[in-house]
Amino acid sequence: MHIANLRSARIGAPLVLMIAAGLLAGCSTGGATLASSWPGVAVTDTTAYVAYAEAIYAVDLATGQQRWRYPAEADRQVTFYAAPAITEDGQLIVGGYDNRVRRLTAEGTQVWQSEAAGDRIIGAPAIAGDLVLVPSADHTLYALNTASGALVWRFEAKHSLWAAPLVDEGHAYLASLDHFVYALDLADGRLLWERDLGSAMADTPALVDGLLLVGTFGAGLQALDAATGEPTWSLPSEGWIWGSPTVAGTAALFGDVAGTLYAVDLARQAEVWRVQPDGAVAGSPAVLGDLVYFTTESGTVYARQAASGAPAWEQALTGKLYADPLLAGDMLLVASMQGESLLTALDAATGAIRWSFTPAR
Repeated sequence: MHIANLRSARIGAPLVLMIAAGLLAGCSTGGATLASSWPGVAVTDTTAYVAYAEAIYAVDLATGQQRWRYPAEADRQVTFYAAPAITEDGQLIVGGYDNRVRRLTAEGTQVWQSEAAGDRIIGAPAIAGDLVLVPSADHTLYALNTASGALVWRFEAKHSLWAAPLVDEGHAYLASLDHFVYALDLADGRLLWERDLGSAMADTPALVDGLLLVGTFGAGLQALDAATGEPTWSLPSEGWIWGSPTVAGTAALFGDVAGTLYAVDLARQAEVWRVQPDGAVAGSPAVLGDLVYFTTESGTVYARQAASGAPAWEQALTGKLYADPLLAGDMLLVASMQGESLLTALDAATGAIRWSFTPAR
């Protein structure tokens, strides 16, 4: 398997090893492989759902206590990486390393299972009305009926899909490891346009004022016209942009794995500030009020002023932090790999730890 631009940026060795492991897993044709990368997290008003390794855990937001796990007993043939998607009625749709897609009730009972995908599911599903869009390492985006799991349509890209698609007003926008961004008609999966950016992409684009903002592995931040795919402007980055840009007001915020967080003024198409924390920034930032939150591979959670990048607080956790930090009311949820806890809830205003969750062994 070859992906261009693998040496186009400075990256820490641990992240390189994880990427290599993911590439090998995505290309494998053998049996199920244990998830070797960071947890996927989704949240409702009352519950956090963490998909990691051999289980999906439902965690009470008020107490940090486990409500249930799926499957109830460990099964080494069932492993998870992608964050669950949550339906309007509070159920979960999640893809696994075993190529299967499952719908679960809010109580953790399986409703249906689809075996349409031909390879591992690394990117999170995205729900679009009565469809759920599932990216697969077999180069294909699958549109399944959310109620039954039946295949409605499929779209084949040129290489592996690791990113959840972005859904907006009857369209799906898909970034791929094959260097292309695709725009599809949601009704039937018809290709509307495609654009070769010359560099791989592994996360979801952001959409603002008719512009698609796409982070790449070697071509910095790219802005495309969402209607046509035509490039509008771009900004370089020091390293690969692994996460999605986050839009806050007139700024786009994103990090790279060389260890920089950037703020870009969208109107001026220019960088307004950058900060260099203590390690690679792999996740997408979160924004609440005037604060931007981000994490590093080194295990630190940062809160900075979104307007200036000035420090607000920081909190050191154990383990490596690759997953996107998620806001849940006045809390920030941070998932850790190889840490003392799988999930930690921090006070969004102060950074104080509210609770930590560690699955029972």
